[in-house]
Amino acid sequence: MSLPPNTPGMPRGGAPDVDAWRGMLHAALVELDAIPIGGTGDGADYTGWARQFDLGFLTLTDVGSDPVRVVRAPRMLVGNQDDFYLLSIAQESSSSFNGNVRSQLRRGDAVLLDSTAPFQLSADEFAHHLVLTLPRADVARVMPVDRERVGRRIAAENPVLRVLRAAIAEICVGGERFDPDTLSELGHTVRELMFSVLRSDELADQAGVNGLLGHRAQLLRMRDFVRRHLAEPDLSAKTVAAAFGVSVRYVEIVFREGGTSPARHIRETRMEEARRSLASPRQRQRSIAAIARSVGIENPTVFTRMFRQFHDITPSEYRHSPAGESCRRSRAEGPPPG
Repeated sequence: MSLPPNTPGMPRGGAPDVDAWRGMLHAALVELDAIPIGGTGDGADYTGWARQFDLGFLTLTDVGSDPVRVVRAPRMLVGNQDDFYLLSIAQESSSSFNGNVRSQLRRGDAVLLDSTAPFQLSADEFAHHLVLTLPRADVARVMPVDRERVGRRIAAENPVLRVLRAAIAEICVGGERFDPDTLSELGHTVRELMFSVLRSDELADQAGVNGLLGHRAQLLRMRDFVRRHLAEPDLSAKTVAAAFGVSVRYVEIVFREGGTSPARHIRETRMEEARRSLASPRQRQRSIAAIARSVGIENPTVFTRMFRQFHDITPSEYRHSPAGESCRRSRAEGPPPG
């Protein structure tokens, strides 16, 4: 498993052993014990990291390790000065234990943890979490947090959590490109999304969730919906509106603020996905008509005309062009080392 880039103040390339990783956790999050699972700490090769971003209002920590059980033990609370809530978002399957609440976390699920109470996270396979850490006092000023909420799984399907995951994933990928002022601005957005996730976890109706989100957050959700339903021929602003329980006019406003229209975004997304499929070495034997249907266009002639409008080349010409061959080679070879 490849490691993320080096984190300032952390050993380059991640932790060489469990003890070093335990120290990383203490520096980046709170004091935690780390107990390897499956002999990864007994002289075997070890992979672990803790990569942190200062977002001003809160911190974002990308944490990964070989199979491990991480424990916030009662003894660590004696004289404890840590007073944080941690929203931990699982990037791989794991489990959490908080008080009497045990939760199985699938990829994309989240759980709220309290640094002033014991808790445990464990993973039998590779452990990977994105953790947002925010002072408990900051949360208390905005909203009450019931004890029952702590340790309870927040499902990956939660639409506001999907928006939050998309935002912090972009920060993790491009964090080094952002200056500190930009990260602080993003931190304000992430903080508000975190509050929205906690509120939305108690809402059962789509209208309530919609009310928590501004247009930019709604645009992320609607774009994600388009990607997941691209193969449906009748995908349109009306389809999106029905899925989100809003009017077609509202969908048009959200997309217009993003600099486009629903219809154009759907067309562009279809043509970009078609281009990727034509360049994929795994799909070389797939017919152009089949690729057209996979992006919701049933008429091959219409597909060819639309593809040419967007890419100045026909699908068949692109598949055999130097650009298409170059994309196939890069996909087949994989990313460069490092």
